[in-house]
Amino acid sequence: MELKKALTLENFAQTVYRKCDCCKRVRDIYFRLNIRDAKTASMLVGSLELCKECGYNMGDITKTQIQTERTLEEFSFE
Repeated sequence: MELKKALTLENFAQTVYRKCDCCKRVRDIYFRLNIRDAKTASMLVGSLELCKECGYNMGDITKTQIQTERTLEEFSFE
């Protein structure tokens, strides 16, 4: 079983202000780490809500490219 399938890191559409499940500090929560069953990767076992720093660290551990900034629309002024 691949680590990427068992651990999936997802961005929230809107940040939430609460305690990070990893570092226990109260800050904006950007990510949710979904933890799936190691054998099948089909059933959800649990999840962690992570702040920006912990989310980036978990992205490095799982080798997942993540970002907190999104471009909704680009304009060209030519």
